[in-house]
This record gives sequence, C-alpha cells and structure tokens, in this order.
Amino acid sequence: MDGADGFPVVRTTAGDLDGSADLVVAADGIHSPLRRRYFPDHPGLRHSGETAWRTVLPAAASPAGAVTAETWGRGERFGVVPLADGRTYVYATAVAPEGYRPADVRTELLRRYGTWHDPIPALLERIDPAAVLQHDLYDLAAPLPRFHHGRLAWLGDAAHAMTPNLGQGGCQAVEDAVVLAHLLDGTGSGGVPAALAAYSAARCARTDAIRVRARRAGRVAALTHPLAVALRDLAVRATPARAAHRALDDIFDGFTLPAGMGGAPAGVGTRW
Repeated sequence: MDGADGFPVVRTTAGDLDGSADLVVAADGIHSPLRRRYFPDHPGLRHSGETAWRTVLPAAASPAGAVTAETWGRGERFGVVPLADGRTYVYATAVAPEGYRPADVRTELLRRYGTWHDPIPALLERIDPAAVLQHDLYDLAAPLPRFHHGRLAWLGDAAHAMTPNLGQGGCQAVEDAVVLAHLLDGTGSGGVPAALAAYSAARCARTDAIRVRARRAGRVAALTHPLAVALRDLAVRATPARAAHRALDDIFDGFTLPAGMGGAPAGVGTRW
C-alpha cells in the first residue's frame, strides 16, 4: 500500500513491516493480487484453451539416449528434456476445458499419448502420478500499460504472464531483474520513481511482443482440425531449420541494456 509520504508500506498477514520502503518488487506470480489492485480495469488472464501436465523423472527412471524434443499431434503435444543431472523433464499439453482434471492421471496420459512414438510410452510407464503437476495455461488478455506504480514494480508473470510455448516465462523474468537492477544501480532513494519509469519503457514492448508470439505459437501447435493439422505439419517440414532458428534470433540472442539512471553505463554492444 502507498504511505502518506509516497513511500510504500508493506502489509503482510503477520502485520506491517517496520518503516516504509524505497522500493517494492511485486513478483507475486500469474495471479498477482497487486496487479489486480493497481490495475482494476485490466481484463486479467485469458485461458488458452489448453491444460498441461509436467513432471521430472529421476535419473534411475530416465531412458538412456533421450534427446530434447517436442511432438505435436491433433490438439496434443508431448515434450522431453533431458537434464544435466541425469533426470528427465517431461510435459504434455492438450486442448481441454478450463478446470478439467482427470481422476487417474496415468490412465489419462496413456490414453492420450500411450501409442505415440518411442520413448514416450516408456516415459509414461515410469512416471509417478503423485509427482505430476497439472495446470491450465493462461496468459494476460492484454498488456499492462506500465510495469510500475510509484515505487512499486512488477516483474515476471505478475507483469507479463505468457503461455510457455516459447519457453520464455522464466527467461523474461530474469531479463526484468537484470534491467531493473541496472537502472536502479546508483540512483539512491530519490531516483527510484524515474528508474521505474525507465524500467517500464525498456521492458513493456519486448515482453508483450513475446507474449503475443507465444500465444500464436500455441494456437498453431494446438490445432485440431485434420486439414489444418496436415497443412501445419507440411509447413513445418518445408521450413529449413536455419530459417526457423533465425526467426527466433531476437528472442534468444538477448537484448542490450538501456542507459543507466544513476551513473551505470548503458549496455552498448553488450548482449544479455
């Protein structure tokens, strides 16, 4: 909440924190209560039409030779990501009504993906149903007008919730943190509001462009009509790998830091 002097007072279930704060960073997630409070006219979240299951297999249960891959079907996807410690991250998505929760996770996943190519059936046999997370997929229905209010800054999903189709949710949160720290470096308490305005200017356009691209990618991957799926698959096969990778350069090649507010140098020529 805003104090009488314009400095925020942090209120928790255990009581108010002592004194006022120079800065509050709201990294309170996709359902951010602070976003709802300070942007009451914003339409909030949009359900993507998909649900997702995720789990991590221990190294002992992970198949040898697995490679990172995502397989698309009709309204369904299955992904495999070997981890550096020998474990394997697996995920699946499906077009489903909001709130859909099958009674038996293993049976549901086997019904949907059990006849898909190797190693998917073997992975499904090795999952622990109790360790499977299921969440409906959401993003922001519209961009926020800014990522700050006074001395309060939003970061990550609280600022720009996006579907996971480009793997950028956590990545953009890290970028937010780097830019915010850079702009606050050396500003002092009096420079915080200007630094937060610069943070909004630096981050809003980039994160919203990625949010929109993730939404579009999800729509393509979640197609269900047989003809649309056939055309999609043909287009994917016909696209050279080099062209597909180049289309993502502006996301994965990082970004240049904006000019610093408190004497910190701009990131000219420095990619993060």
